[in-house]
Formats: sequence, C-alpha cells, structure tokens
Amino acid sequence: MKTFFLLFLGIIYLLLAKSVETAIFSNVYFLIGIGLLIAGIIRFLKEQYISNNRLNEMKEASEEELMAIPHTHCIISNDCLNALLLNEPTNTLFLVSREDLEEDLIKKEISFNKIYEVAIVEDEMYIARTSNSLISGSLLGEDLDIEEEECDEEDPEYNIVSQLKLKIVADNLSDPILEYVFLDNGEPISREEDEYQEALELCEEWFQKISVIIKRYELERVPIRQWQ
Repeated sequence: MKTFFLLFLGIIYLLLAKSVETAIFSNVYFLIGIGLLIAGIIRFLKEQYISNNRLNEMKEASEEELMAIPHTHCIISNDCLNALLLNEPTNTLFLVSREDLEEDLIKKEISFNKIYEVAIVEDEMYIARTSNSLISGSLLGEDLDIEEEECDEEDPEYNIVSQLKLKIVADNLSDPILEYVFLDNGEPISREEDEYQEALELCEEWFQKISVIIKRYELERVPIRQWQ
C-alpha cells in the first residue's frame, strides 16, 4: 500500500508541475514527483526481491519434503506443489499434492497391485491406454479403444495443446481416479515447442512405468489350472 501511495503521489506532483505557471514551483514539484516515483520504484523492486526469495525458499522446502518420501522414481512439478513417486521395495505409488506452498501435503498411497488402468489424456482426448486385461472394458467410463484416425496436421486445432496429463485408475473407493498433470497452459502451445515436447516425453516415460506395473500384476492374477 505504501508503495502504491508513493507512486500515486509522485504522479500527482508531476501533474502539478505541468499545471502551475510559476517556473520555480514547477521545478520543485517536478523534482518532488521524480523523487517520489524513484522511491516508489525502489520500494517495489525491494518488495519483489524479498517476495521472490521467500517463494524460492518455500519451493525448496516443499521439494525437500517431497523428496523425503521414500521412493526409487519421482517427478516433481515446477511449482513444487505436486509429485508422483514410485517406491519399488514397498511396491507403492504416491501421488502427493498441496493447494499452496503454505498448506500441508495431501498424500495418496496406492499399492502396485491395486493399479488397474493408466491413460495419457491430451486436452480431454485419450491418446494411449493400458489396462488390466482381466477387467472388461475401461474403468474410466469412456470408450477408450484408441483408434488410428486421419488427422490433418495442417489443422491449427491439431497442432496446439493446452493440457497433458496421466489418469490412473486404482482400487480406492474414496478416490478411484488419480491425475498427474504434466502440462497445463491457459493459452494453447504448439506441438513443436520444447515445452510440449519435454512434457510429452516425461508423460510417456511415466505411462510406460505404470503400464509395466499393471502388466506385472496382471500376470500374477492369472489363475493357475490344477491338472489331475
């Protein structure tokens, strides 16, 4: 508020400098106005510097807290608010999130053998899916048979993306569908941009990891026939 007041007052004095006819008062008002604006700008930059340092410290603390969760594989969002972790020794997947850096972590813990399905979702379109074949249909409630369709790569709608995420179906009645977002932009970006390419590469990597988990436990669930 003080910063805004200094800037506002500086502008008022500059306007007064233009409105008065006396040269002496005009110069005095001008110098006062410039001084107030400089003081306001310096205060604003100082506040931004302190705020950025505080934000970086909070992000580092959040990252340390996320990394403290036992894991063998992990990915943490750039804002340090979300993380997806796998712990192979305990066969556990963790989806961890917080609404704000000052909020407590919300940790969802799922055993590998309770993961039934995973899909890559791009702007609400399913582009890849792996599910336990012992379960008929898709548990995501959609017709997820991925089919090859003719796509016009010259179509602007095809060449831009806003969101890219993984959807995971788990045996958890309170929260059966888990999501981890790899890309979420208010403004769509081109598929050619590095940001999209990097997000897609990471998304596919984690899709493959979870697909392997699903197929591994699918084999363990296959009933063994007893021959007499």
